[in-house]
Amino acid sequence: MMNQIFVVGTSHHTAPLDCRERVSFSEDQYAEAFRLLKDNRQIEEAVILSTCNRVEIYAAANSKDGCTLLFDFLSDYHEVDRRQLAQFTYNYQNLDAVRHLFNVVTSLDSMVVGEPQILGQVKAAYDHSLSAGASGDVLKRLFTKAIRVGKRVRTETEIGAGAVSISFVAVQLAKKIFQSLEDKTVVIIGAGEMSELTAQHLVENGVSKVIVANRTYEHAVEIAEKFSGTPLTYDVNLNFLVDADIVITSTNASHHLIHRKALVEIMRKRKHRYMFLIDIAVPRDIDPQVGAVENAFLYNIDDLEAVVTSNLKERGQEAEIAAQIVEAEAVKFHLELQAYDVSPIIKALYQKFQGIASRELEICLDKAALSPQQQKIVESMIQSITKKLLHQPTTHLRQVAMDSDSLEIADNLNEDHVPYVRALQVLFGLERTRETDV
Repeated sequence: MMNQIFVVGTSHHTAPLDCRERVSFSEDQYAEAFRLLKDNRQIEEAVILSTCNRVEIYAAANSKDGCTLLFDFLSDYHEVDRRQLAQFTYNYQNLDAVRHLFNVVTSLDSMVVGEPQILGQVKAAYDHSLSAGASGDVLKRLFTKAIRVGKRVRTETEIGAGAVSISFVAVQLAKKIFQSLEDKTVVIIGAGEMSELTAQHLVENGVSKVIVANRTYEHAVEIAEKFSGTPLTYDVNLNFLVDADIVITSTNASHHLIHRKALVEIMRKRKHRYMFLIDIAVPRDIDPQVGAVENAFLYNIDDLEAVVTSNLKERGQEAEIAAQIVEAEAVKFHLELQAYDVSPIIKALYQKFQGIASRELEICLDKAALSPQQQKIVESMIQSITKKLLHQPTTHLRQVAMDSDSLEIADNLNEDHVPYVRALQVLFGLERTRETDV
């Protein structure tokens, strides 16, 4: 059985925020997750993509049940009931899996179509897999191609025109609440890329003061200096929020950073002036109960959907162009992958023939006194005969693997060439290695 490509996931399209955060992965969990995935010998390679809007596991597996294997892993790892999880997950394989990844990396599947962060997030997910030794030839080819497709769409279309990102939408929502941001103090908790983008949008919209709070003070300084802001160290008593009008959180914390009890005390100190909180982290940084605190207005990432709707309409035409690119690239890549699938057996076949030819040539040269020039002529002739003998069968095998008619039954694409590969292994006594066995 040749490796097939599978993906199982959940996203803002299919699951509420509380479900997504239950199955999200932190950076500290990647190494263990990859180890457990690889413990299942049917899963050869894996990449985990975990963002604020989606959790997806991509895999190359030597099983028809790859989606079931990934779903079971997701359920077991996060201790989520299978029946409950099944309501919010989706799965794809082979061509559909390739198409889905290309839609993701080009932001066509994002909450904000055209947002630029997803390309970097996909690359980071792939890098985590590489570092853990969880990506092999199949996923290396897939994700390298996906990243190229993502860059192509951003280059050849206007899908990313303007400042579009989750952080941008969050700032737009803040402007609707306060009308103007010029006299407001904004506290950003977290010092990652999303926090930096949020700070950039806030400064562009005229905020009077930016405070960056982070557990690691040096990281807060790095972001704050770029925007003439004030760096502070995060503390559980939330004293850094006393002067805040707007609070935007975006961290990788696995637990809540702002709790109701602590915020009630802060609101008392600030005489219950309005505070607007936007939590764009998954898992959430802010306890949902904070929304019940008097004059504290809490919004999470799913609350940004209304702002996103207009964004989708504006980018409809560019999205159509991007979708055409994605479809063409997905089909092309999948056909190429089928040809790559049979490459090991073709390589083994050539090595078998060349090995026989080399041994016979040695016997011939031992019996005949040939000049160096004559030896080169004989060697060239043998190489030419070998290539011509194998040209037609190997060309036919590649053609079967890339037969476009098979695209109508994409799920069974890898099966079409299996009988040919097995026949070659048996007829020519090719060694059944991990690389060539089916």
